[in-house]
Amino acid sequence: MRKPTGRPRRGRGAEKEASGRRWEAAVRSRTRVADSASLVEEVHQIRVLAKKLRAYLRLLRGTLPEKLLEREERRIQRIAAGLSPARDAAICRQILRWLVAKEGKEIRRERLRAALAHFPEAVGGNVDPRAIARARAGIEARRRRLLKLIDEHPPQEQKLEKLLRSEYGKSRQRMREALREGSPDAFHQWRKRVKRLGYQTEIFCTSSRRSLARLEAKLVRLGKLLGKLQDLRVLKNRIEAHAASAEQKLLPLLEDWMAHYRKEVEREGEDCFRLGKGKFRTLLE
Repeated sequence: MRKPTGRPRRGRGAEKEASGRRWEAAVRSRTRVADSASLVEEVHQIRVLAKKLRAYLRLLRGTLPEKLLEREERRIQRIAAGLSPARDAAICRQILRWLVAKEGKEIRRERLRAALAHFPEAVGGNVDPRAIARARAGIEARRRRLLKLIDEHPPQEQKLEKLLRSEYGKSRQRMREALREGSPDAFHQWRKRVKRLGYQTEIFCTSSRRSLARLEAKLVRLGKLLGKLQDLRVLKNRIEAHAASAEQKLLPLLEDWMAHYRKEVEREGEDCFRLGKGKFRTLLE
């Protein structure tokens, strides 16, 4: 942390320092981690925090040295990647339970319950709880590192707003590509952009930016819809690759639900990204 000089700063130096304090406070408040009730929730929290930290690092391009940013992002990626098997196993169980509650036909519910037997209750199967604890400690270290970097290299508001506008434009383009191509990978890439944009937009939501806050809420909803679509795809891929032949009968059911969520995603996406980059800029004023 910088040591106070005892003399108040003036001009751009004062503005930059004030911006740094605002950003440090905003990042700190949005990266607090609550106690987890289970290992499943622990893994989820670590992965969400990893995505947030990477989103904030992307906004700081031009403020922090590029090599430093790349090194921090790689470290965060490694932590999150180590928990992917744990998260995928938990997702499959969650989706199957959710479908059991949603389905109206008993024969389908029985097939869904039978499929649950192929996914172990213990989160992650091969992921040791000690590995999860190490991941938690690692992501907390990266969080503290980011806060220190913001203190050492206070960002400029105008530069950050410009990067946010650019991110909005890229997310808008990803939507067009996803709707044009229709491939699972295109939708997955769009989902990652939407999640990143949502985390970044939240930082800029102040009491005077109500329109921006409304857009941020829509981005959260869109991210959840895209997440549900991705979760259904994860389960479908797992069943296609590993499940017994009897469980292949679940595939048409999963495809029906995926078609349903794709329609919702398209409708919500058009609403979120109806503004051009110029109109989006006015939300930051």
